[in-house]
Amino acid sequence: MSAVAVNGKSGMKRKREESSKGILSTAAPPAKKRMVVTPWRDIAEFSAVYDWLFSKQTTPANRRKALSQMRIWSLRRGSLCPASVLATGVLVQAQLEDKQGNPNIQTTYASAFTRFFNFMSSIMQGFNMTSMYDTAKQLGLQSFIVDLRHLCAHGQELPPAEVLRHTSEHCIEWLRHYYWLPQNETMTNLDAPKLQRKDKAAFEKELRTLMEIYDLALECQLMGAEKLKAVSKLKSSTEFNKIRVYCSAKKIKTTTEILDKVISDLNSAIKRQNSSMKDLLDIYTASVLKMKYFLGAGLKHTENEEVVIQATQNLFRLFAVQGYIENIFVAFVQLAENPNADDESRQGASYWATKMLQTFGMLRKMKRMYTEELDKNPNTKTVDFTTLNKSEISKLMRTLLIHSGCDLTLTLVFGECPKKPRSWVFEREFLMNRVDPLTPHSVPIFNSLLPLVEPPLTAEQRNDLTKLCDIKIQHINQEKTKNPKNLPMDDQTDDKNTLEGTTFGIWTLEKDNNWTTCALGVLPTNLSEIA
Repeated sequence: MSAVAVNGKSGMKRKREESSKGILSTAAPPAKKRMVVTPWRDIAEFSAVYDWLFSKQTTPANRRKALSQMRIWSLRRGSLCPASVLATGVLVQAQLEDKQGNPNIQTTYASAFTRFFNFMSSIMQGFNMTSMYDTAKQLGLQSFIVDLRHLCAHGQELPPAEVLRHTSEHCIEWLRHYYWLPQNETMTNLDAPKLQRKDKAAFEKELRTLMEIYDLALECQLMGAEKLKAVSKLKSSTEFNKIRVYCSAKKIKTTTEILDKVISDLNSAIKRQNSSMKDLLDIYTASVLKMKYFLGAGLKHTENEEVVIQATQNLFRLFAVQGYIENIFVAFVQLAENPNADDESRQGASYWATKMLQTFGMLRKMKRMYTEELDKNPNTKTVDFTTLNKSEISKLMRTLLIHSGCDLTLTLVFGECPKKPRSWVFEREFLMNRVDPLTPHSVPIFNSLLPLVEPPLTAEQRNDLTKLCDIKIQHINQEKTKNPKNLPMDDQTDDKNTLEGTTFGIWTLEKDNNWTTCALGVLPTNLSEIA
């Protein structure tokens, strides 16, 4: 759980008061407010352990509860658990064993003191201390603690149990003033919903800018405007200025160079982000779907489709390298099924999802051919399908591509992610989940999914699903015919029936009336629907 630790003037004030009373000055130096990830769930959990350890009314049972909770914290954060918590734990453990009458208590205390000092000195490792005495001085520990640590670790005879017992109490009190009390007084819970993620906002802005430049450059290249002079004639002054500024910053001059550079910048932007950013993938996917020209490029250039594939090849290879190819595919499918999206975006999403499925099928076939070849000849060279994300591929990989039966000029060629290899098949559940939201835009996706389902569908099952798909689309088209959108009621005429003057019980249908203004609603004009 995240918490904000604040060490302010109160720590310095307490330090002066304790010094005037003869108490050793051990308060931690003031620190700026910062956000840290802690092993405790919230302040209440931390405060409970503090009370169990240091309350005047505490009992051995409560201290054992505190010890158990600190062990849980250690498991939660491992090596990132605060050193002061770990140091407290080893001393409390020794004290509890002392209370229980451990016959080897001197050895137990000796081990505890050695670990205590090692934990605390690890805090100062970045300060390049020359000796343990310097480390102790920086921490605010007296030099006799170092002497005692040396005796416990290297002495021929261990210090008396009574000395160890009193020193452990001193160190526990030191830890209370050095760590536990400042944290307990200044730490606050983090209100995560209200936290403004500046890194997230900056990442969104960066991706939005890069995707916009990519979309503009792609349009210019597909329209034949390769150089900036041609781009200036094709685009508005505002759009051209965005491209000009980007080219000036990156020292490039053509749309081909722009596309390549944007791909490189996108890759760098993802690498810079912390993998723990919860919304990273959502932001990335949303930015891709906002590229309007990219979405519709395949439909606008049907006569030169190979040019579109060639221009966008590196973008899909980037998705594959980053491990997002499957997520982008699902996003295209969902957009094609979304009834609230505009038709142009849905058609474009359907186009790219279908193209990706063709590639999935090609990769699946290539893997099958390679496996068969490997069975015949165990000495066959190893094939790395991640190399398909590069412009240069091996001779064997090129042979597999050629024998896959796909037109490489019209097929997206990308490979696996090095970190997330997969078999490029889909579960039946994924296919069946596409039936209910099926639309005319998602039909090509549905049909292309059929041969990629695992376990494979029988010919009869594929036949049945195809018929189900046809029936659903037919039903959708009939509904559209019966209830055309944005069509005035005056234009909805029935050539087979004369509606004027027709009587239905107490109702009379008048052809010239504007039924859309009637409080009772609109009466259907198709008489066959009225029972």
